[in-house]
Amino acid sequence: MLELNSTPKYTWRPALYNKGAPFVYSDENTKPLFQLLSAQKGERIADMGCGTGELTMRLQDLVGEDGFVLGVDASQTMIETAEANGIKNLFCCDVQNLVMPDKFKDLTGTFDAVFTNATLHWCNQNPHGPVRAAKSLLKPGGRFVGEFCGYMTGIGTRCAFSEALKKRGVALPDPWFLPQPVEYAKILESEGFHVEHVSLNPRVSCLASAKNRFLI
Repeated sequence: MLELNSTPKYTWRPALYNKGAPFVYSDENTKPLFQLLSAQKGERIADMGCGTGELTMRLQDLVGEDGFVLGVDASQTMIETAEANGIKNLFCCDVQNLVMPDKFKDLTGTFDAVFTNATLHWCNQNPHGPVRAAKSLLKPGGRFVGEFCGYMTGIGTRCAFSEALKKRGVALPDPWFLPQPVEYAKILESEGFHVEHVSLNPRVSCLASAKNRFLI
């Protein structure tokens, strides 16, 4: 049995990800999130885990020319696709350990909101890191609004993957962070946030066949 004791490095394949998981940024699934965010013209918003920029583009449209949207993602391939899609301000960094590049450092502590979608469940190594990052980016009274996979997500699929790997002599650490709402609320509060809303909302998503290769 080959045992790997650290979370593996992933190379994201944007085209296959978008083909296999379009529900991540669909209007139907993201409508509640955008309602919670309630972005206004002229606001400054950071998108943590912007991916290929579909939702970042929506944020740019919502804040308008007088606003500012900054996208950050841990995958350089995703960042490159986001730039090609028209996202104006981007940088590559793991939000579990956020380091602002020099050209954006002056923006620390000035954002009206930090937005994140389908990202925080990948932050198993340091779940507090993205929350701490959001707190550092926000101005006093700013809001942190996000959505990610929670407790028991894909339990059948994940168990099947694990068993298939074990049969082939490979034991991988679980890369997912899938907390209960009360658990995540405690993390938010421990980093200085006042929690107004946190919930676990079951949702059925179809996994297209291409999804087996969006991440290698």
